[in-house]
Amino acid sequence: RRTARTATAIENAALREVARRGYPDLRVTDVARRAHVSTRTVYLHATSKERLVEQALRRRGASLISRVERWRPRGDTPEQILDEMVALHEREYRGESSLLLETLVDGALPRAVARLLRDLDGVRLAVIARTMTDLAHRGALRVRTQDAIALAHALLSYPTWRTALTGPVL
Repeated sequence: RRTARTATAIENAALREVARRGYPDLRVTDVARRAHVSTRTVYLHATSKERLVEQALRRRGASLISRVERWRPRGDTPEQILDEMVALHEREYRGESSLLLETLVDGALPRAVARLLRDLDGVRLAVIARTMTDLAHRGALRVRTQDAIALAHALLSYPTWRTALTGPVL
């Protein structure tokens, strides 16, 4: 349990430091200080700064993907279902995971990590497609299913891609 808490503290500290300084200026000593561990402990957890950030992002991303994939609407009406989908998105993609997404869209990250951003967006698209297809089967859509999926995806993913293009809002 203690090892898991230490690993989590190190990964959280790494992500906060990347968000604060940017990946190129990340220093392992700052991560260690923020996590309240020695620099040696950080290096025992990950052998390099690249591995540290990659592990932290992958673990956080896998957790997000798992939560989003399990989501199913509870509402009965189309309005309730759409409200729930937007709330899920607000909570998961813009809430606690905004640090993850802002870190991922930073162009200076290792290329291997970029795949995670595509995976996260793929899960978002799958949830939207599943929800819109269900609404179409109920006869609740006034537009083609594909158009509803494209519109919802564009609206829900806009903040992430705006951040990717212009940087985080300060």
